[in-house]
Amino acid sequence: MRDTCSSGSLIRWYINGWRRLGGWTWTCARQEARGGLATALRTGIGSREGLCAAHYAQHRSGRSMAPVGAARTVVKRRGCAFGGCARAARASGLCTGHYQQQRKGKALAPLGKKRANGVVQEMIRRGIVECRECGECKPVAEYSPIGASGAPRPYCKPCNAERVRLGHYNVTKEFVDRLLRFQEGRCAICGADNTTHRAMDIDHDHACCPGRRSCGRCVRGLVCSSCNFHGLGWYEALPAELRTFGLLNTYLSDPPAHRLRTEMAHCR
Repeated sequence: MRDTCSSGSLIRWYINGWRRLGGWTWTCARQEARGGLATALRTGIGSREGLCAAHYAQHRSGRSMAPVGAARTVVKRRGCAFGGCARAARASGLCTGHYQQQRKGKALAPLGKKRANGVVQEMIRRGIVECRECGECKPVAEYSPIGASGAPRPYCKPCNAERVRLGHYNVTKEFVDRLLRFQEGRCAICGADNTTHRAMDIDHDHACCPGRRSCGRCVRGLVCSSCNFHGLGWYEALPAELRTFGLLNTYLSDPPAHRLRTEMAHCR
């Protein structure tokens, strides 16, 4: 003898007299889909009395059995608003990579594709690896290893050091290059040309962000190492009444990075 609930696709009743002495036992189509009705008969009532989780919750709370609502519809994520990007949108209509570009003030650009593991292994086997930043092919010894794996980083040592430095000051390479052109390639304090291959120091307001790291907004300019360590280092520690050096006062009152940001804001 069998009776069927109005839900049809969800609940089936059957009498299991040889197991329950004439009592009613409920078996859900959800359980049958997982193990089949024969499995339910073999395994018996079980810990949930032959019910799925939703109907067992109804039974345990003393409510009358009722069909369970349909499963939620899976909503497909929108695509990234940047043209040609097939990644899913995460924030502000952009994927994670393009959102990070926008957040850092960079112009939106296509994201670089990740290298396949086989390509990296082949480069390591040949002993020559291409840097993802400068594009130069250099020996493996020119790359720092990643953790205990010993695999080379995707950036050579100079490029990786520059990325770390820019990350400490929360600025982009494009902004630093533009700031250097704004300063005509010279130190923002003494005006000396940068004749060395070493990059100029990034100066920031330590009253805003103590230490080497910066929020990015308090970056003031690019200075030579002499002005940074032997000029600003001791001058800013002096009391206000003793700060009488006009060259440093001019720089501190109107730093070039602030002027550049104002100019960039007006151009938008």
